[in-house]
Amino acid sequence: MNINLFSQTITLKGKILSFDDKMPIENANIYIKNTDFGSTSNILGEFELVFDSNKTSDEIIIIIDHIGFESTEVIYNIQNNRSLQNIFLVRSVIQIEELNVLSEKDDFELEINSKELTEKLSTDLATTLSYLPNINVLSFGQNATKPVIRGYSGNRFFISKNGNEFGDLSATALDHAITLDLLQIDAIELIRGPKTLIYGPNTVGGVINTTVDYIPNPQEKPAIRLYSGSESYNNSYFGMIKIDLPYKNNQISIGGNSRNTGNQTTPLGELINTSSNNTIFDFGITNFTKKGFRNFIFEKINMNYGIPPTQSGHIYGVDLKLFSNYYQFHLHEEINFLNFNDFHIKYLFIDYAHEEFENDASYYDVRLAQKTHNFEMELKSNQTIVGTEFNYKKLMPDGFVWTPLTNRYNFSLYGFNETNLKSFDLLTSIRSDFLNIIPNPQMTRYSNLDINEIKNRSYFFISYSLGVRKKIDNFTIRSFFINSNRGPSIEELYSDGPHLGIYSYEIGKPNLNTESTIGFETSLEYQSETFNININPFYNFSNNYFQMDKMGLCDEQFILGYSHPCAGADFIEWGSGSGWLYKYQIDEKKAEIKGLEINFQMKFGFFDFSYDFSNVIGDNLDSNIPLSYMNPTKQIFSTNFSLKNSDVKIRLIKLDDQNRLGEFETFTPSSMITDLIFTTKLNPFKCENCSGDLTIKINNLFDQLSYNHLSRTKDIMPEPGRNLVILYNFKI
Repeated sequence: MNINLFSQTITLKGKILSFDDKMPIENANIYIKNTDFGSTSNILGEFELVFDSNKTSDEIIIIIDHIGFESTEVIYNIQNNRSLQNIFLVRSVIQIEELNVLSEKDDFELEINSKELTEKLSTDLATTLSYLPNINVLSFGQNATKPVIRGYSGNRFFISKNGNEFGDLSATALDHAITLDLLQIDAIELIRGPKTLIYGPNTVGGVINTTVDYIPNPQEKPAIRLYSGSESYNNSYFGMIKIDLPYKNNQISIGGNSRNTGNQTTPLGELINTSSNNTIFDFGITNFTKKGFRNFIFEKINMNYGIPPTQSGHIYGVDLKLFSNYYQFHLHEEINFLNFNDFHIKYLFIDYAHEEFENDASYYDVRLAQKTHNFEMELKSNQTIVGTEFNYKKLMPDGFVWTPLTNRYNFSLYGFNETNLKSFDLLTSIRSDFLNIIPNPQMTRYSNLDINEIKNRSYFFISYSLGVRKKIDNFTIRSFFINSNRGPSIEELYSDGPHLGIYSYEIGKPNLNTESTIGFETSLEYQSETFNININPFYNFSNNYFQMDKMGLCDEQFILGYSHPCAGADFIEWGSGSGWLYKYQIDEKKAEIKGLEINFQMKFGFFDFSYDFSNVIGDNLDSNIPLSYMNPTKQIFSTNFSLKNSDVKIRLIKLDDQNRLGEFETFTPSSMITDLIFTTKLNPFKCENCSGDLTIKINNLFDQLSYNHLSRTKDIMPEPGRNLVILYNFKI
């Protein structure tokens, strides 16, 4: 232990190892309970925990957390003047349930608490995240779902896998699926504040980072993980296998997922053409060195899914086929350069395409393909990150669509720093982006765009953020400001064609400027051993908020076999879909989005109670009307009973009615849903190195009728009724 007598700064050194195989554990979180002092372990499991003894008692509790291991507490007396030496962690089964626990290591992150009741919440990312405050599901049936965070969707937050983009087109339209299966995920974190800018400029809504264990900890023995389960509301069956094979200083990882679902059912009947079939295969090889690793990953994804029919489009539904090949090369080294101790280089290549078919057709109507190259280089220390990134995308549309073939180049520099001052902590970040978009029109005339406006566009913009953190006894005050800027997407500029899966004809705006949003957020938290409360208001303003607006609405009902009641209307594209599709056009407007989140938690021995309240209000300041697709006010009540090897949880989710309606929106009534969850440890093979968890969950226990305000099918069918979920996770 090192002590600076003048400042009373203490440095504790130690090493984190696995209890099973005595191998070092990288990226373990080490922090002092009820303080802001923390550190992480390096590739060798080593760490340095630096703290000010004037801000702690003589006896401190050091907590060590790592996904896949049981949380460990070490009681340490400062007067002993000794190092921590080796600390051993015991493996646990990884699952996902408690996503609403505030990390003590990074105050602007919401992340999984692996010590709490753990389970997979849903088959898709959006529904899984909807158990968090102010996150709801934008959906068009069970296969087309996207999270909406505080009223933001699309390109206003960043969804990543191990910090990397997916390379798909999920942010551009609702029918484009996210190329991810929850069986792959080991952890999910929601990041807000200054640190978001290291992921991208489009982070006013935050960052959703999913962790996939492509780079496992070094092991001496082979390891196998099996996961299987089923759901009743769509008659689905799914499974996953992952095998890690060590050889000398190398490790090979092989995995596969499969998921098959039938049509979605509701208390009022079946939502047709909503079945799906998804398969994922991944392979990785890692070479471990004394100070780092080299890693290669390949992942292949195939998805086939249906979109339900509506009268304003294809009356028999639309089918989509999606393909994605993902390649990653990663070099990571421990270094000693200036104040930096980590260096990594990462290259990604993603080959993505999806095809849209009229139901049961043999040839696609629309095909959108995209090739993505991404190069990243980064230096890290415990409190500083600096990096650079180059991203190149090539969009290749085909079929019944006039969006031009387009190349998109983006170069960025970014930095993040945390400074521990005498009375508070200061967090700063900055990111600069240069964006160049080069279209290559293949025609001399477009349906709705002026050919002379389809030309090269260049943008330069800077995003920055400033945050502060102040701790006074059991109270913590956190606040940050962010100026987030983003360039328009290719589709927002040059789209001219139908999105068959969402039954719309979308028109871009080639002269769009950079979208700029400023945001303010403050939280006040009180935390003790048995009680925690957090109050968190936020406010965002944009002078040029991009929104794809419906150009009109036909009030009379269209009856199949008769002429259209709005024949000839200029807000309909004739000849698309089942003869017609509504037109949507991108527009810029002044907008503000504000809201409040309150979290309350109490612990009484084996009994835990939590309550979450969240609301968001969005307004179009140009037209003095509400913004469309805003989350309704949500309340979540959760009670957990911890037994010897089991947990029982009762969860109630109340959604208020939504009567603040944007243009062409309709009223949505309130709802109350009850979930019952039971989890127990189950190891049928009784082997020493085996572990298993069985989870049985009943969603919507009382089969209540409920409607999702953000669902495109709410006028056709309600949300799913009672749903029995059985999950089993086994590891050896």
